[in-house]
Order: sequence, then structure tokens, then C-alpha cells
Amino acid sequence: MKAPPDSDFIERLITVNARMSAPQPEKNNLSCRGQASTETGGETSGFLPAKSFLSSVLKYSGKRALVYFILTILVGLTEGVGLLMLIPLLHLIGFGEGAPSDSTSVFIGALFLKTGIPFNLTTILCTYMVIVGIFAVINRYLEVLIARLSLGYIQFMQDRVYSAFAGVEWLCSIRTSGADIIRVLTNDLIRLGTAARHLLDGIAVVALTLIYVGVVLWISPVMAIFILLSTAVILIFLQPFNRQAHSLGEVFHAETSKLYFVASEHVNGMKVAKSYGLEAEHIERFSAITEQIAEKGVRFLQVDSTTQMFHRIGATVALSVFFFVGAGLLAIPSSYMILLVVVFARFSPKVSLIQHHAQFVNNCLPVYRAATLMLRRFEESGESPPRSPVQPLRLDKGIRFNQVSFSYDGPQGPRSLCQIDLLIPARSTVAVMGPSGSGKSTLADLLMGLLTPTEGTICLDERPLTGELLYNWRRSIGYVPQETFLFNETIRGNLLLVRPGASDDELWEALENAAASGFVQACPDGLETLVGDRGVRLSGGERQRIALARALLRKPAVLILDEATSSLDRENEAQVLGAIERLHGELTMVVIAHRPSTVRKADTVVVLEQGRIVETGTWHSLSYKKGGQFLRRMAQQD
Repeated sequence: MKAPPDSDFIERLITVNARMSAPQPEKNNLSCRGQASTETGGETSGFLPAKSFLSSVLKYSGKRALVYFILTILVGLTEGVGLLMLIPLLHLIGFGEGAPSDSTSVFIGALFLKTGIPFNLTTILCTYMVIVGIFAVINRYLEVLIARLSLGYIQFMQDRVYSAFAGVEWLCSIRTSGADIIRVLTNDLIRLGTAARHLLDGIAVVALTLIYVGVVLWISPVMAIFILLSTAVILIFLQPFNRQAHSLGEVFHAETSKLYFVASEHVNGMKVAKSYGLEAEHIERFSAITEQIAEKGVRFLQVDSTTQMFHRIGATVALSVFFFVGAGLLAIPSSYMILLVVVFARFSPKVSLIQHHAQFVNNCLPVYRAATLMLRRFEESGESPPRSPVQPLRLDKGIRFNQVSFSYDGPQGPRSLCQIDLLIPARSTVAVMGPSGSGKSTLADLLMGLLTPTEGTICLDERPLTGELLYNWRRSIGYVPQETFLFNETIRGNLLLVRPGASDDELWEALENAAASGFVQACPDGLETLVGDRGVRLSGGERQRIALARALLRKPAVLILDEATSSLDRENEAQVLGAIERLHGELTMVVIAHRPSTVRKADTVVVLEQGRIVETGTWHSLSYKKGGQFLRRMAQQD
């Protein structure tokens, strides 16, 4: 199996996935730094986001965008030259009176004479076909180039957002909805790629339009001015439709966000929905959102088609006036009039395309703003990358918490942990107990270096857990969470995620130490057994033991078990606890639990309540301490 590029991040993803898979509580609408999010607020004008989007696309495209624009202009020139060739061609087949004496025909005729090519119908037609052929070849190359640019821009933005998320602080991770991440990485950025194509196409169409204006200017400056004025009037008239497109984009983005949130919520809660017979309610809620999205999509198409309708009407009126003025008042020769009409007929759709591209980009600007705001939050909350290669650590003396306090809302917020003084000697087993909400999982996150103390310090062998030491420490930890997550892979694949180069002997050793080798050997496919989505094909106890084996395969300096047996029955709990007991004295273990029976073999038991340590001692000493919290919890369990 191919090793992942960043196994450390995979290990972090394993620990966070259960929280990220479901929609987050209301506090996740906060930004990563704890301030109010501006994702749906901020700039209401389309100009600044449009300028930023243009800058982003051009920065990514670089010289390729310049090549695209140059070739587009070349296409316009070849098409323009092809149109100019029609004038002598029309003269040669009988349009106009007498010999071709106009300046355009004389100029083209002179070019033919200089090259020694006969100036007749055959050569004119051949030249015209060559020019059109060149146009077709370049146009084909442009289609491939614009596809590469738009799809590449999607990949570029997806990689940026995902890389920023991978390196973000843990506190920012838990404040970001998993549904929002998936929406931005899929729907939003794919739409942005399409918008990037519309943007580049729009610029190219503007260049082509200028070429057509140049052709008309060559033939008749008066008619060129007329075309520009009539086009300006039409575009000014259609400007309100651009604002409508932007507003509809805001609503469409909001409804799509709801769709991803509800879909994620329903998928994760499907078992509960079925057990309560709530399928109809789920379907109704989902359908209500999809109906709104479809309605807003149709509304945008109505705006776009209305724009096209008004443009066609305006263009037809302008063409009629154009023809009347040119033929009736200016007495332009018939060959020129035919050419001008052809040019105008091709020019008008280009202007319509400019308007269409502008409306589509305007519709996608809210998506761009949301994606860039998310990216900015992630980058601002990103951890500094290590400056030197990350290496696992050895723990010789132990881990010390010195007056450690932590608040999820900053120094002024309520504290989840308060003034924790704790020593975890190397190769000892320390159990941390307490009721729900007492701060046990927060303590584990601090111990892993996922959170930074609001006050106080954590030291490893008397060295503060900061800077480069932090990354080495994370490489040295084995972690088994309460909600075990297994990838939809084989047992072998799930183990190798944290240590890609491990041999089969090392895999079986880890499984043996986790009391998992027996049931794996009993599986028909052994290590190649597929575990299913989130490990659904295995029992809860089997999943926990595979997770424990995965942690042990890393040969960690510290093994952290966060409520790893709380959801197991007594038989499975006994097997996991037996595996843990066999590791006693071989490595440092921190066992987070709320049942006293789980921590019977621990060297030290720490009891937390409301974020404070209220008792510390051995299981035996605490069980005889009258009036103590530990004894009270034992009585509650019995």
C-alpha cells in the first residue's frame, strides 16, 4: 500500500474525525481566533471581491493567462482578416460596381502582388480557408488551455484550503464545521473553477470585441462610434441584472451551506432516524432545502435569459438603425454594408457573452468570499512548521504540569482546567477520573500538545512543551479515543497508516499486545479483512483493539487512552484492560476513565471535578478514603 505523504497528519485526523464528521455546535460559528465570523458578512459590493478574484486567478495562471490572451487576440485578428478578405471576394463575384477600387481591396491586392500570388477568386478562397483553418487550430488549443487553467485553479485552491486546514491549530479545528469544510472543498471551489473560466473567457471576449471594433473602424469610423455608443447604452441598461446575479449568489450560497449541513447531520444520524421512524421528517427537511436551491438556480437562469432577451432586442434595434444609417444616409457601398452587417452580427453576440460571463462571475463572488475567508482563518491560525526533521522522543523522567489552566475562550473566558499540578513519571500508569465535563479530555488534548495552556507550563523531562519539541512529542504519542475511527480499508491498511514501513511481524506483535491477534487470525482474510465504513463490520470491542494495536505499532513513548473502554461490555472491556495491564511498566500510560474498575491497576489515580484536581493517590488508598470523590463514584457504579 502506498504510504501517505504525512502520517503525522493522518494520526491527527484519526483523533479529530469523529468530531468533524458531524455538524458542530453553535460555538463553531466562531472564527478560529474566537472572534465573530465574517464569512457571511463583510463586503456587500461586488467590486472588491471581483478585483480580488481576478487577482487570484491571474496570479495562479501566470504566463499561461498571457499566452491565452495573446492567442485569443491572434484568433480575433485571423477572424478579422478573414472578414476583410470578404470585401475583394465580394467584388470578384460581382458585388459592387466596376473593379475593386476601395482601399481595402487595393491593399489586399497589393499584398498579393508583392508575394507573386495571382489576385483572383481561387487564391482569395484558398487564402480565406487557410486563415479560417489557422483560426480553428488556435481555437482548439485555446479550448484545451482554458480547461487546464480552470481545472488547475480548482486544484490549486483545494490544495491551499486543505493544506491550511491540515496545519491549523486544534482549537480552530474544533470550531469549524466538517460540513463547511466539505462544502468549500467540493461544491464551492468547483463553482469557482467554472467562474475562473468565465472570467478568462470574458476578458478574451473583450479582446475579440475590440478586434471587431477595429475592423469596423477600418471600414467606417462613424459606424464604429455608432456601434460603441449603442453597446454602451445596452450594457448600462443591463447593469441591474448583474446586481441581481450577485444577490442570488449570496442566497444560493447560504442555501447550499444548509444542504451540506443537513445532509451531514442526516447521514450521521440515520440510525437514530430509523430507530424512531423519522425517515419522512428527514426527507421533508432535506427536500425543503433542495427545493429552495432549485428555485434560486431557476431564478438565476431567469435573470440570465432575461438579460439575453433584452440584449437581443436592443441589438436588433441597433442593427436596424445601423443598416438604415449606413445604407440610407451615409450611402456606404453594398459590399461594405454586407461586411459591416456580418461584423455587427458577430459583434453583438460577443457583447452578450461579456454580459453573460459578468453575471456568472457575480453570482459566484459570494462563494469566493466564503472560501477565501475560511482560507484566511486557517492560515492565521496555522501552526508554524518544524524547522528540522521530526524525530520521536524518549521519556526518561516524566511529564509535569505546572499550575496549568486552560480556557477555550481565551484568558478571560471560563476555565475548563484550573491550576493543575500533576507529575506523570516515565513508564508509570496514571489514571485520570472524573464525571462528564470535569476536564478529562481537555487534559488529554493538552498532554498531546493539541492545546496550549492559557496559564502555566507542561514540561517533558524538565523541558517546556513548546516550539520544535511539540512536533517531536506528537510523533512519540499513541492515542486511542473513546469514539474509535477506522478507515474504510483493510486491517493492514488501518495499521500501516501510522507506520507505513512496518513489517508483518511488527503488525502481528502490535495485534498480540492489543489482544487482537486472535480475532484477526480467525477472519477469513486475516490482515486483508475490510473493516467497512468507520469499521462498521467489526464489533465495538474489535474496533477498540485494532485502534489500540495501531497506537502500539508506533512504539510510542506515551500511550493515552481517552475513555477507550467506556462504551464496551464487560467481556470486551476485560480483554482491552488485560492488554493494557500487560504493557504496565514498559511505557508511560495515561488512562482517562470515569469508571473506577477501569483504573484498578494504575500506579496513580487522579480525580478531577469541575476542572480541578480534588484527589490523588493509589486505587487502594483512595478506596478507603471516607467522604472522598473516588469512593463516592465507586458507590455510584455499584
